[in-house]
Amino acid sequence: MEERLETQVAVIGGGITGAGILRDLALRGIKAVLIEQGDLGHGTSTRNHGLLHSGARYAVRDPEAAAESYHENLILKKTVPGSIEGTGGLFVKVPEDDDEYARKWLASCKKLGIPADEIPVGQSLQEEPYLDKKIQAVFRVPDGAVDDFTLLVDVVADAVRRGAKALTYHKVTNVLIEQGRAAGVRIRDLLSGTEKEIRADVVVNAAGPWGMEIAQMAGVPLKIINNKGMLVVFSHRFNKRVINRLRMPGDGDIFVPAHDVTIFGTTGINTEDPNDFSLSRPELERMLAAGKTIIPAINEMRLIRAYSGSRPLYQESAGHDSGGRDVTRGMALLDHRERDGLDGFITITGGKLTTFRLMAEKTADLVCKKLGIQAKCTTDAEPIPDRRRKDAFDQADLAPAARHKLKNWAGVHAARIESSLKDEESGHIVCECEQVTWAEIEAAMPEKGSFRLGDIRRRTRLGMGPCQGTFCNFRASALAVEKGRATVGEADRALLDAVAERQKGMGVVATGETARQLCLMKTIYRVSLGFREEEQQHV
Repeated sequence: MEERLETQVAVIGGGITGAGILRDLALRGIKAVLIEQGDLGHGTSTRNHGLLHSGARYAVRDPEAAAESYHENLILKKTVPGSIEGTGGLFVKVPEDDDEYARKWLASCKKLGIPADEIPVGQSLQEEPYLDKKIQAVFRVPDGAVDDFTLLVDVVADAVRRGAKALTYHKVTNVLIEQGRAAGVRIRDLLSGTEKEIRADVVVNAAGPWGMEIAQMAGVPLKIINNKGMLVVFSHRFNKRVINRLRMPGDGDIFVPAHDVTIFGTTGINTEDPNDFSLSRPELERMLAAGKTIIPAINEMRLIRAYSGSRPLYQESAGHDSGGRDVTRGMALLDHRERDGLDGFITITGGKLTTFRLMAEKTADLVCKKLGIQAKCTTDAEPIPDRRRKDAFDQADLAPAARHKLKNWAGVHAARIESSLKDEESGHIVCECEQVTWAEIEAAMPEKGSFRLGDIRRRTRLGMGPCQGTFCNFRASALAVEKGRATVGEADRALLDAVAERQKGMGVVATGETARQLCLMKTIYRVSLGFREEEQQHV
């Protein structure tokens, strides 16, 4: 018999927007279920540069989005401290940049209330020695760096702690329409193949680049520009602050420090397919050439991988041939009753990682209006437990099954702390590059279901260092089999998938040491472990 669930709100999309909506609704006492076709954040929300915007980047072109970003920047620093590093940021003007734009930018920042203080060039070169010595002006802004992986899982974990449900690896196959209104969704469990039905009073489409597909299921028109951006990761962190180029936003003009590495990007190419995560060497070379204007030594630094993701950009009058750089970065909240005559269906799209909380607030406000509920948003003041604390996400009042699920989503850092108190094997370092222990890996594994190294990586940073999982992926797989946490078949499939995904990101940047590392990885897996080339295809 088909499983049937009932809730007040079904939220489609397990990126940061959907996660934020789930938590906001939970805080208001509204029952909600999140449906995600892959792991949390497998799409756009973890395929960005992890910049906590000060708003300064959009001060000239999109002042409304700039103001929203600065406002949310201040809130997130207070409410999700465990996933944010207050690095600060610099906007740097090089000789070829327009003086008039710099004046407009400074005036707009002042008008919007975004702090932008000029500092001496000599001081900035001392603080950031890799900057081009020919820079003409430098301004300090309150940018920051976000760990989008931990942010996402912690937001969902807090929602679950408050009674919400999250279904990963469940794909929406249809939006149920009854008597002119959305009445829920049909979903398929991608791990078991079983079909389920979720009855809901309101359906929220927060599927990002996949939003058009969901809208089509509901029978309403929706145009989203999927603007694909490419980013690269350097093997070390060479800048203390976020470094932006002081010009109209373009390709290759942001360097973001993240943990022990620096992330650089990005590009912007429109694509019809939201699943297009392709990488291009010519695109990379153009981006590096642009970045060299700010950091001359960029070609001498080791790149360890590249990745890409699509920004869902909405503009009511825009066609798919519109340039992504010209489309607003602001949010679009669509009530399909007013727009298309379909009640109970809402789309939220556009926006930035930095503005996810505000997007969730506006969406939850509309949900409350539709449900006839008066409940205020509190996410601007209610903090998410700081994952750096051992007592984060107190689980004392949870049933055993719920406790394990919450641990799987957000208990990884606590596992690192607790491993020192357990047996020596729990504290064993599996990934030397990122110092990931077996206890952390075990905490990130589901109680039951498929063993997936990618899911573990997103929660622990397993395989994110310079060797890109050459050694730690098979160690983790072997330990999972040895400990009875995965079958040999599951471990083999997980390993093939992880190796193919890592090699894809390495291949496009593979010169020098990274080319040698890639050759070593292929040799180990082909010769020592017997993996065939045709097997190493991303699943």
